Amino acid sequence: MFNFLLAAEEPTPDEIIAGAGQAVQDAVDTKIAEAIDSLFKGLTSDLGFAILYTVVALAVLGLAVALLLYRFRRDRLKDYAKVCFGVIAGLAIMATVFMAAIEFYQINNYEGGAPDATFKPILAFVCVAIGGGCLMGIASFFNKFAVKVSAVITGAGLLGAFIAAMVLMSQNYNENYSDRYAPDMSEVGLIVSVVIGILILIAIFVLGKKREVNNTRAIVYGAIAIAMSFALSYARFIHLPQGGSVTFASLLPLMIYCCMFGTRRGVVVCLIYGFLQALQDTYIIHPLQFLLDYPLAFGVISASGIFFERTPLRKNKLAAFIVGAIVAVVLRYVCHICSGTFAFGADAPATYSSFFAYSVAYNSFTIVDLAIDLAAGILLFASRAFRRQMDLAVQPAAGVEDDYSDENEENND
Repeated sequence: MFNFLLAAEEPTPDEIIAGAGQAVQDAVDTKIAEAIDSLFKGLTSDLGFAILYTVVALAVLGLAVALLLYRFRRDRLKDYAKVCFGVIAGLAIMATVFMAAIEFYQINNYEGGAPDATFKPILAFVCVAIGGGCLMGIASFFNKFAVKVSAVITGAGLLGAFIAAMVLMSQNYNENYSDRYAPDMSEVGLIVSVVIGILILIAIFVLGKKREVNNTRAIVYGAIAIAMSFALSYARFIHLPQGGSVTFASLLPLMIYCCMFGTRRGVVVCLIYGFLQALQDTYIIHPLQFLLDYPLAFGVISASGIFFERTPLRKNKLAAFIVGAIVAVVLRYVCHICSGTFAFGADAPATYSSFFAYSVAYNSFTIVDLAIDLAAGILLFASRAFRRQMDLAVQPAAGVEDDYSDENEENND
């Protein structure tokens, strides 16, 4: 009596052929997608090592040539420094664009990692920041009012992208991460940590001294510093599974920028770099954790320039850099510790006595990163020629005196 049902369920030869063809096509598409994904992942890793070895080779070669010029043709050192700066900036920008394109592809196609819900608003924030910087740079050729208008437009765009990112990250947390992390998460601790971090960032900005320098030059140098730091962040010695890595002095360009152009401009540049890092080394489970691990953790790097402005150490650039770099990275370390303690408790191994102990140990990579930044920075700031080039790059506007000028250069030697 059920023969008519069985007959109705039997596929026709055409349907069988069509189904088999579709299955083959799906299998081929899957294999191609896996092959492309594997290719891009391998390419990212290989290029990271290539960038690392290239940076080391260029550093050794550049230092050797500089020593030879210092010994035999000291009068050519200034021209050589300009050429080196141009080459490094060009390579950094090219590496940044190329690696960012690969990274964006991986993030946008990675299932189970950083979904589009968090990727797109962060990308929008970075794009608005870059576009706004270009707009303000163009406006600076006209008058201050044009700069203010462009700044308001940029600020409104950044605020919109930021709010969208926070809302979508909250939704993403509730849908994908709350079951695993909520039992061990302390949202009160995260809120308190974020509030304190924002207050520290505001304090850094307020304590910073307003520098009367060329706005266009400051924007250009800021873009170059971000590009150089982003490129160097791929030169990794160690990459940890839940975000974080030990790199070849990737924070040094940002630190130098903050020392040259002041902490106020440095706060803006470091915040933008923090959002860019969220696209490159993404591990986001909660909007408050995102703020601690990215904008705030890298925003406080701007504190590296504070000792060039309102302390007696400003008369000794080398000492001001060392103290500023240590303070900045310690603040970054604290941000990561708070994030690990209050957000990532579920990932802490049972061998640790507390979430705090696990976070302190896990995020100690920042101290190793600091040691590399200090070593490279000391080599640069110990050079009188480098310090002089810093002064020349930030010559104050006509008729305006700036305490940053190297009137006490003898204190550095």
